[in-house]
Formats: sequence, structure tokens, C-alpha cells
Amino acid sequence: MRRATLKQEVVEILKRKKLSVPLKEKRKSLLDQIPDIKPLPLTVGALIFGGLSILGMAISATIGTYVFFGAITLAGIIAIAESNKYIKYLIVKSNRLLDLIIFALTMYATVLLGVTMTASLTFAGLGYTLVYAPWLRSRNK
Repeated sequence: MRRATLKQEVVEILKRKKLSVPLKEKRKSLLDQIPDIKPLPLTVGALIFGGLSILGMAISATIGTYVFFGAITLAGIIAIAESNKYIKYLIVKSNRLLDLIIFALTMYATVLLGVTMTASLTFAGLGYTLVYAPWLRSRNK
């Protein structure tokens, strides 16, 4: 009958008093597994927003109306942010959370207010996310 022998690694672990490798690794949290993203540069965002504006106004009067009211809404967002130091601070420090809130409110508007208001808010949110917020963040860094 053969005698049972331990593997060499097990023998080394048993001989040592202190383990150099922990037996159980810590699990990574869900937030640690999310990859970092690089935001769009301001010039690229401005080009995309400008192209969408021109394209929207060139296609039809209805989409032009959405673009017009979206631009007015965006101007209102910028005016409020520029005149209130707390909102401006929130935009700079929000780490794009405010962008997500704007788009969540746009989805909410889709359900309650209809396509005209939703299209205007979507256009305003695009302008905020692609142009104004990156400009404000880069100016304050």
C-alpha cells in the first residue's frame, strides 16, 4: 500500500509560519470593474453639436422648430448656471452626473409631454453635454 504524499507547494506552505500569499483574495467591487472613459474634447463636441443643428434646420421646419426651442432651453440652462455660483460649482464638480439627470428628465418628458418638448430637451441636453459642461470644466481646471 502506498503512502499518501503531499504536493511540494503544500509542504512549503505548511513549513512556513507566515503565508506570503493570502489564501483568499478580496473580491473587486462593481465600481472597481468599470473602465475609465475619456470624454470628448470641447472642439469635437462643438462640431458635433453644430453639425446636428445645421442638419436639423436643413431637413424640415418641424425639426428646425425642435432645434430652435432646444437652443433656447440650452441658453436658459447656461444663463442660470452662469448667474448662480452654486449651480456652476455643481456642474464643475458633478463628474457628469448632471448630464445623466438631464437625459433622465428627457425620458420622463417623453412619457408626459410629447415629442415636441422631448426633442427640444434632447437637443438642449446634447448642447449642454457636448459643449457647455466641457467648456466650463476645462475653464475651471
